[in-house]
Amino acid sequence: MQFDLSGRLVLETHEDDERVLRYIRGQMAPVPPTTDPTGQRRADVLIGPSIEDAGPILEEQRPANDGLTTGTDGRRLFVLADGRRCSIPDALEGSPIRFDYDPGFPLWRVFRTAVRPAMQVAVAASGRAVAVHGAAVTVDGGTIVVAGWSESGKTETALGLMERGASFLSDKWTLLGSDAQASAFPISVGVRRWVLEYLPTLRSSLTPAARVQFGVAGLASLALEPVAGRRSRGRISGFVADGARRAMAIGDRAAFEVAELREAYGQTDDPARMVPVRLVVALRTIPSGDVRVQPADPAELAARLARSAAYERRSYFELLQRAGYALPGHAALGQDRAIAADEALLRTVFERVPVVTVDAPFPTDPRLVADAILAAR
Repeated sequence: MQFDLSGRLVLETHEDDERVLRYIRGQMAPVPPTTDPTGQRRADVLIGPSIEDAGPILEEQRPANDGLTTGTDGRRLFVLADGRRCSIPDALEGSPIRFDYDPGFPLWRVFRTAVRPAMQVAVAASGRAVAVHGAAVTVDGGTIVVAGWSESGKTETALGLMERGASFLSDKWTLLGSDAQASAFPISVGVRRWVLEYLPTLRSSLTPAARVQFGVAGLASLALEPVAGRRSRGRISGFVADGARRAMAIGDRAAFEVAELREAYGQTDDPARMVPVRLVVALRTIPSGDVRVQPADPAELAARLARSAAYERRSYFELLQRAGYALPGHAALGQDRAIAADEALLRTVFERVPVVTVDAPFPTDPRLVADAILAAR
């Protein structure tokens, strides 16, 4: 079974366990799978329940504040879980990159932390596209990409644009080709409870599961807010307050499948379509004040976005650092090489499309940010 990301990258799995295949299909939505070998191109990423030529584990690396145990057979690094192992490849060493695992390995342990970041690194290394840390919508046949640092309002701004008539393309990650065409990168959409106040279309279309989650989150917030808002008077109280704030942040977000979000806004177009990029927006969070739009320096923005994406992939790069420790002959500087690949591709794209910076407080009414972006097109 293969998943073709708009001709940018192909992931192939040799898995035959229907439960695991169902999980992989869910992680790759909205990209549909194909099982027809006719016309299939060579895979860039391979995942499957077989480990060829693997020897016994010779050394283990215990968890280092990350909950992961790794091991090596002297040639490759493996994540170890439930008495099974999965190899961790360097996505910059050429394709296909292989995630080989023992049958029964819990694939969910590495998909978010390793497989997805490796796909992003691999697509940039190929020179075909770059995975930008940003959401994207389409307006009048062109794409607006809303990028920036984590928790700066990318998803909220995209939803605000959709309330103004835009169509959803991608959330959190968007593929930008060197041809200045944008397409979706597979991931679900995380929506915060507080933003529903400003999104009447989405609010009226909430799924029962989302309503339950947001309702529970509201009750939990009532209990946690006094603790989260307490001023720290020592290490213990600070630790407790930080934990309460993290719990509130996690609970206040509901995951929407792409199909659910598209249905809420009445979309029937191809979710894996490619659309010309018309504008790239970089969000910058300011403490207070009005929303401001100004032209951005393309080279500076390319550097900033490459580093933002690398930070989001840090779990994968930390695994490569483990490989560099356990196998000193392996390069451990994958992050620097990946940043350079991303930045080079972004510079190419930004030579062809306008880029702006939007300063806005967060949280704020995303429709105000959307209106400022639409006025600046």
